[in-house]
Amino acid sequence: MKNIQILTFVFIVLIISVACDREEAFDLPAPSLVLRTPTNDLIVQEPGNEIYLEFDVLASAGLASFIVLKDGELIDEINYTDEISSIYVFDYVVPLDQEIGSQNEFEFIVTDREERPARFDLSVLVRSTFSEIVEEINGQEVTVVKGKLNNDYRFEVSKTYMIDSVLSIENGATLTIDAGSTIYFKTYNNPNEFSQLAILRDSRIIAEGNKDLPIVFTSDKVLYGETPQPNDWGGIYILGNAPSNAGSTLINDGYRYGGNRPNDNSGILKYIRVEYAGKAGFHAMNFFGVGAQTTVENLQIFKNENIALRVRGGRVNFKYLAGIGHGGYGIWCDEGWQGNGQFWLFQTDREATLVPVNFWNIARSLEMRSNDSFFETEPRTTFRISNVTLIGNGFQQEVNSGSRRGVRIRTGARGTLQNMLVTEFPDDGVRIEDLPVTDFGQQMVLSNTFSFNNRRNFEQDAPIFAQNPSNNVNTNPVAGISLNNFVGVEPTSFNPSSLGNFFSSAPYAGAVNPSNDWTADGSWFKNLDGTIR
Repeated sequence: MKNIQILTFVFIVLIISVACDREEAFDLPAPSLVLRTPTNDLIVQEPGNEIYLEFDVLASAGLASFIVLKDGELIDEINYTDEISSIYVFDYVVPLDQEIGSQNEFEFIVTDREERPARFDLSVLVRSTFSEIVEEINGQEVTVVKGKLNNDYRFEVSKTYMIDSVLSIENGATLTIDAGSTIYFKTYNNPNEFSQLAILRDSRIIAEGNKDLPIVFTSDKVLYGETPQPNDWGGIYILGNAPSNAGSTLINDGYRYGGNRPNDNSGILKYIRVEYAGKAGFHAMNFFGVGAQTTVENLQIFKNENIALRVRGGRVNFKYLAGIGHGGYGIWCDEGWQGNGQFWLFQTDREATLVPVNFWNIARSLEMRSNDSFFETEPRTTFRISNVTLIGNGFQQEVNSGSRRGVRIRTGARGTLQNMLVTEFPDDGVRIEDLPVTDFGQQMVLSNTFSFNNRRNFEQDAPIFAQNPSNNVNTNPVAGISLNNFVGVEPTSFNPSSLGNFFSSAPYAGAVNPSNDWTADGSWFKNLDGTIR
């Protein structure tokens, strides 16, 4: 037995010895600089205007120092103690007296405790950031615009405009668009190229059409007489300074938004139609951190890919809102959006397909979330919404039409949802989850809702509201409302005008009253088949 123990000990020693002979020194990765917003190494900017970059500064061996050089001269230096990661903000304003055509070279260099560097080089060219060229396209004189607008600009109804690549309104400038204007967006064969309009924080858009002279944002294929598609261009961004529960200042899709100004004003959007947007994963309309003083009324999203309206945080309200033929979600609000909504209409005919794969049949027409990480993060997504009609892509027994849902309220979002019609969804009509039962009837109200002809009319916690007759939440069909018709209402005892001045008197369930059809008032609204109502 003793001999066996000795042999075992010798064997273990040999294994350890061999393992030690083979062990190699472990080198920690070199430091790195990662731009939070992807940026070219050449930025063009005008005198008096800002260049803003954010870096993730990382070093597994520990950070030692970070320096910034301008034309070889030190302009900023940070010495670290025991950090392995940090965020560096570069907020630089081009001097007002800097010569047009001049160029500055910036070096950003991080060094770790093992004296290994990483760097990012940036060139700043000082010149006009906005391009305006007149071209002849398909027999028309077209003003093609792109770049950064640091001064006020007007799209005149007497001219034809096309946005080429990205047009951003910056540094407090205002973009004004005349009633009756059609703004075209350039399309590209390259799937990674897109055109887009962005209204940055502190800037504004004044796009005030009317029922007979709407403002239309559309594909340039219409201009060329070609057939437009739902993913022709990259959509519109409105960025504001209103709060979000995801952070104070945030970056998404390369744009900054958020802040502490709930009454921020990003302008006016009235009688607007946005067509065929959603290329490269972007959504048709994006409202990020948009404040309560912004006006959004009579807005239609037509035949878009991805999400029709994406709302992150903010306090903006929406009245007379429609997504017709939306590819993914109709409207998705989260990050602590707190707002009102009335007369919302979403109707989609997007089929569930396997070839080509259509992942969007799993989407919802109305999605409310608060914060996916911690449901009670403040500010909570809190809504007051009334007079809604949601029509899905069709439900038939034994037919697989996908798993699109009508309404899903989750991750801590809560509020008042009244006077709603939900039908023709191949999955849930109305689904509520992630809330304590004590919220029901208090912070979360679902009343006067008719969910019918869906695979499941009420799911998760929504049946709790249907089980109480006083809520008037049921599966009764509403006359006239079908897969192809959104005009029709059902009288209820609830008048949303009791919710506040934003709301009009409308004591009925549904968005479109036959006796007062706002979608057919004027020539601004398109039917699902593309005809003007």
